[in-house]
Amino acid sequence: MTDSQHSLQRTLPLFVIGGQPGIEHKSLDRSPDNWLLQRDITVHDLPYIQLLVRTAYVQWLSDIPAHVQSQLGETALFDYRGECLESDLPPTGSKEPSLLSSLVNSVLSERRTQRHIIDDESGYIGVPIVSRHSKLVAAVIVFHTKLAVSDQGQLAVEGWMTQLHSSFYREFEHMFINEIYYSQRLAERESKRRDILYDVVRHIHDHIDVDSVISQIIEGIEKLVPEAKLEVYLSQDHRSENPNVKALIFKSWSDPLVMQAFMNGEACYAETPDSGLEVAVALTGKQGSYGVLKMIFYDERPDPSDIQLIQLIIETAGTAFENARLHEQANAVIQELRFINDLTKRINQSLRLRDVFHDATHELLRVFRADFCMLLQLSEDKSRFEVVSSNMVEYNGATLPSESGLFGYMFSLREPVIVSDSQEQIQDRMQFFEQLNLRSVIASPLFGGGEMVGIVVVADKRPHFFTYDNFKLLQMLAGHIGLAIANATLHARVKHLANKDQLTGLYARHYLDKQINRQQKNDFCGSLIVVDIDYFKQINDTHGHQIGDKILNQVSEIIRSSIREADIAARWGGEELAVYLPQLNVNQTVRVAERIRARVANETSPQVTVSCGIAEWNWQDEKISVESLFYRADMALYDAKNCGRNQIRISASS
Repeated sequence: MTDSQHSLQRTLPLFVIGGQPGIEHKSLDRSPDNWLLQRDITVHDLPYIQLLVRTAYVQWLSDIPAHVQSQLGETALFDYRGECLESDLPPTGSKEPSLLSSLVNSVLSERRTQRHIIDDESGYIGVPIVSRHSKLVAAVIVFHTKLAVSDQGQLAVEGWMTQLHSSFYREFEHMFINEIYYSQRLAERESKRRDILYDVVRHIHDHIDVDSVISQIIEGIEKLVPEAKLEVYLSQDHRSENPNVKALIFKSWSDPLVMQAFMNGEACYAETPDSGLEVAVALTGKQGSYGVLKMIFYDERPDPSDIQLIQLIIETAGTAFENARLHEQANAVIQELRFINDLTKRINQSLRLRDVFHDATHELLRVFRADFCMLLQLSEDKSRFEVVSSNMVEYNGATLPSESGLFGYMFSLREPVIVSDSQEQIQDRMQFFEQLNLRSVIASPLFGGGEMVGIVVVADKRPHFFTYDNFKLLQMLAGHIGLAIANATLHARVKHLANKDQLTGLYARHYLDKQINRQQKNDFCGSLIVVDIDYFKQINDTHGHQIGDKILNQVSEIIRSSIREADIAARWGGEELAVYLPQLNVNQTVRVAERIRARVANETSPQVTVSCGIAEWNWQDEKISVESLFYRADMALYDAKNCGRNQIRISASS
């Protein structure tokens, strides 16, 4: 059936069931055998049935045997207005056209067969095609035939016209049945579409997680247009296990139709090279666009009403998707706050830098679920970064330049960095990560006291792994880690200062006491030298306290440079200094003390001398304590002072 016939079906009031115009109700019998015979045309249908009349006429001519056609002669078809639709009549004289017009008008007005005899051998017969019940003339057939000269000939023509009448109503009934079938299919389709729409919308709002909403969208649209290939593009902020979900990437090689739909927030269309059709619809909510649904039709073009329904589903789904995103973001914020609290509590529980670094690395790996985490500390001269903590232990202690690569770039800018795919970045900067086959990277500088002190790095082997929420979270955590590092560093410095004498730079007496006590528990022997500057009070009285402090510093430096790294030099009090030498016996200690005494006498200015007292302990002593060791060394020093100064004395019990 042609498009014109379909158009006729939709416009004929004849085919509207239920007492609408264009239907005559001659009988109330609704039995299956005769309900179709009750259908008939009315005057309102005449303008729309010319195609039916012409189709029946052509079919009728093809069905008539050739020898009968020669007897019937030439024919012509006229519509209800008397206008010619089809004709194979031979050319007529000037009078015959008016005869034909008069004949056709007569048939239309009389609603019965009319004839006009030209001579004894031929004439014209006009026969109406009338409706079943009202005898409404739908068309007129004119015959130019020899049969027109007799009544029997007219009856023969009218007999063959019965076949044309049947052919016309056969076309009419066929069209009527098709219209009913079409209407039924349309109703079934609309019912199915309503069910799909209701089902999708109901299930979309039943879920509060993003993946479930996306799955419901895909499932519903696949039911609506099963012939289409579906793809959903979502921003990098969301990762999905659904194979139909892809990342929405803003790159020059990305899908231009998808980008256009996302940016415009509306449906976009494009022809495919193989004569297919692509449709992209933006997934939008009240706050903006979140992604794009793309449909690819290869063979069958979609019905415009299906696209409208899909847009309606997407509009509804956009709100549900937005609600699910907001729910997930709220949960993420709660998790982030909980994690920040846990991390801050954990890294602040210890004031040891090594523990802070280890705890921070462990927690970052757990939260981001990444393959790699590393903490870098900037050296004092700012020339390099040292790896102070990493989940790859082989990198612990390694150094990296602060002038090149990604870390050099961050050091110069003092800004955080996110890399979605290291293979798309400047290769010189990503060399370190290429060696480890790491594709996604987020890194943030660490600041303490307003100064950059290091960098925290989290990376993964999967491209586009980190979201911008991850990036923002790392920046927030970097502030807490930097503060914890600053606190631990400050504590170490304060502790160091508390253990040092501010004037000489030697250790304080309490630190020396603690170290001797600790080592006496583990070592088998050790010695102590107590050093006293001779006549120090006279130096202060003669030259002033500034010169006295200078002398004290000179002697302290001589002691510091005369002992081993493991030995501990401290200011005992006033002008008295002490040196503890672990694992040395008294004979070895005497040589150290003599070196100190001789150098002081030769290298100080103004020149001074020192007296030394030595005490020793070993594991065989009955009483081993810091106090007894200092007492014996102090007694030996007192003996050196009484014997003339500038000399060394050993404790009698050593």
